[in-house]
Amino acid sequence: MIRRVFSENLSEMKQGVLIMMGVFEQFPRTALYKLKPEDSGNGFMFESAGSYLVRLAYAHRKAPHHFLRHFLNPALGQGAVSNDLFLNYGFSAMNGYRPKAEMYLNALEVFTGQKGVGLLSMLPWKSLLDSMGKGLFHPSKKWCPECFQEWRTNKEVLYEPLIWSLKSLTICPVHQCLYAGNCFECGAKQYMVQRVLPIGFCPECGSFLGSEAKGMGKKVLSKKEQYLLDLVASRHRVTENMQLLQLLRGGIKIVMAKLSVTSTKKLEQLLCFSQATISQWLSDGSRGTRPTLSTLLNFCVAVEVSPVVLLFQHDRIDPVAKVAELDGRKSYDNADKYDWVKQQLTNIVDGHSRVFSVKQAADQLKVGVNYLRYHFPELTYRLVEKNNVLRDEKRERRNRRNVLLVETVCQDLLGAGVFPSHNYVRKALKHELKNYGFGEFTRIWREVTERL
Repeated sequence: MIRRVFSENLSEMKQGVLIMMGVFEQFPRTALYKLKPEDSGNGFMFESAGSYLVRLAYAHRKAPHHFLRHFLNPALGQGAVSNDLFLNYGFSAMNGYRPKAEMYLNALEVFTGQKGVGLLSMLPWKSLLDSMGKGLFHPSKKWCPECFQEWRTNKEVLYEPLIWSLKSLTICPVHQCLYAGNCFECGAKQYMVQRVLPIGFCPECGSFLGSEAKGMGKKVLSKKEQYLLDLVASRHRVTENMQLLQLLRGGIKIVMAKLSVTSTKKLEQLLCFSQATISQWLSDGSRGTRPTLSTLLNFCVAVEVSPVVLLFQHDRIDPVAKVAELDGRKSYDNADKYDWVKQQLTNIVDGHSRVFSVKQAADQLKVGVNYLRYHFPELTYRLVEKNNVLRDEKRERRNRRNVLLVETVCQDLLGAGVFPSHNYVRKALKHELKNYGFGEFTRIWREVTERL
């Protein structure tokens, strides 16, 4: 009886062991806790890679800089962790698509067993945007205090969405408020990636970074910001080895065909885009470049085509061309401002008495050079011609002065009974020779001595 009961218990234990082995085979153990990334919805409020790493460190009861220094970096064969990673280039190293970010993201995916960690960064757009990630991220941390406050009130996890780090977005799309950039208590700027404290708290004074709105008016997202959110939310459309740059080129060619534009140069002139910018996007040569995120969005706004449509829905492209609002360029969207620019440019052309280039005029009027050349070709041509005349007059005055100096020295030497040789004249003009161009002094000396 006892033997039979023991045999039955042993059989049940074996079955239990087999079941547990099946579970471990289906869900293998990982080096790190399988932390799930946060996402509050809307398609674009998903967690950033930098935020995920900080929460993962605290899930293992480690400060982020200790977690990197004593586990992640040694596991990847990386050197010591410097404060620059947290202060200066944390967004690029975590949320970007350059080699260091890709290395960290791949490692986190392997160590946690959590699929899709690479989608917490801009890595899906690596083949589309410029290789250096120029102008991609804010130079310091930005956040929505109302989001932090709402999550804390509802006892939800505090995290930092990827869109908070993107430079082209300055307004929270959920609460329509401006992002904060300094601690409300001590005024300190925040680390790009938290070094010691958990997310949502100032590393200088420990204060909570959330706050409720205090009668501030709602901000309206610009078309550029809306397009950015659409692009970020479409990251799941990007499949492995997808050639996004080729899709972009195909979309631009459709835009050109529907606008009846026969060349990229004419398209740049039509949109008042910087010269050769779009041409380089379509070039396979050594001078070909990929667009920055901001420039791509500016192009999409100028032709009123969403980047998602430009990349993935070519059959829906229906462009309308207008002057591009490039970064650093002041836009003029009505006749009064257009007339003001025209009047100011006319005053510059008619009133200036020294060389004043088209670039200087554009900077003074806060518009682009191509804007002036496209909208006011006659005035810019007159400005260039007048500058050429002024340069000729300046060159002539300078030449007359240099000839007069040589003549005066030669006359003085002859009066003293000394022949004005090349060396004597050079010695007499040693402080003035810097005003003579290469070979100019010798030419003038020969002309003057032949007349004496």
